[in-house]
Amino acid sequence: MNRQLTRETLQKLLQVVEIESVSLEHLRKLLFNEAGIKDYIPDGICQLDPRNGDRIVYNSARAQRPHDNRPVASGSSPEVLDRECLICEGKTTGVVDVADLSQGFTFINWNLFPILYPGDTCNQRQSVDNGTRFLGPQGITVHGYHLLQWTSSLHDKDWNNMPHSDRVVVMQRLAALEQKLLSSSESEVEIGTNQDSKDSPSGYVSIIKNFGRLVGGSLVHGHQQIGFSNLMPKRVLDHKRFETDHGENFSAYLLHKNQSDLIIHDYGPAVLLVPYFMRRPFDMFLHVKDTSKRYLYELNEVEIAAVANGWHDAIRAILLLMPQLGKESAYNVITNSGPGAGLYFEFLPYTQETGGFEHLGLYMCQGNPQDTAGQLRLILGKTSVR
Repeated sequence: MNRQLTRETLQKLLQVVEIESVSLEHLRKLLFNEAGIKDYIPDGICQLDPRNGDRIVYNSARAQRPHDNRPVASGSSPEVLDRECLICEGKTTGVVDVADLSQGFTFINWNLFPILYPGDTCNQRQSVDNGTRFLGPQGITVHGYHLLQWTSSLHDKDWNNMPHSDRVVVMQRLAALEQKLLSSSESEVEIGTNQDSKDSPSGYVSIIKNFGRLVGGSLVHGHQQIGFSNLMPKRVLDHKRFETDHGENFSAYLLHKNQSDLIIHDYGPAVLLVPYFMRRPFDMFLHVKDTSKRYLYELNEVEIAAVANGWHDAIRAILLLMPQLGKESAYNVITNSGPGAGLYFEFLPYTQETGGFEHLGLYMCQGNPQDTAGQLRLILGKTSVR
């Protein structure tokens, strides 16, 4: 059965065709009018781990999220029930961006179970005892937006099996959303006090992808998550410190430090590689070679195409390899952008569990970078090019 969100159902959800055409203030009003989200508003509180600065954001309501990717049996079987897809049925929030693909369309909407929400309407629990009960000794109030980009309206299409032209469109729309959220011209729409930022007047954009129940993916229908908040993710702080310590951003450093035999494929403006410090078998990084670029929206058309092709190859390799390893398909994609980072993406397949040593910061990797790079080149039919 070819499941998909139809054009007719889309029209019932469509609020904005192109996100560039509206202001953040208008988007904010649309969000406030999403009645379904009001039952799942986050606590709006972040605690900091005093040992290393890890951020922990709270939203108890996310435990109520529906999951359509649970296995048939309670054991380790990777088989998935053929459940109704809420997205294909249109049981979701208003759409704020849509673009045609060769088949179907890609679209962006609000996350029904957000980890971020504008500050003036966050959960009233903050106000109890003047906030001290929940904020704790180092608590920070967190404000922002949490959106989803659905790669395709067709249920079985995602980065690994879409044509090149469609992948480019999806990446372009992701870049357009990023630019809208970061736009300094919209700085009058404050989402809260930005305790950390000099470089981003309005806040921080975080772009990730979770695929598979083992790594936080609740719905099978392919999508990316986009967060925008006043809270600086710890990785951004790490990148800033790295640049201060090394005199160059992380992308520039790795591109000249990483060995040539760890390259999986060179796309011209971008390169897919295995980092020399690989933590888990088949971890991959995709780096934009112009290390002065810090955000997706800064990329030109050729760079956008190279990044889209890198996403395609990395995700395709993971989905080909994991069944061969006897593993349930599951992976995360993390976008690293902003000060100190350059622009690069991490592709992290769930090839090895996390043990006690890892929680101490001592990683045991059941593989080595050179063998991994060779296997990835082989499965993708690539050759190492510098």
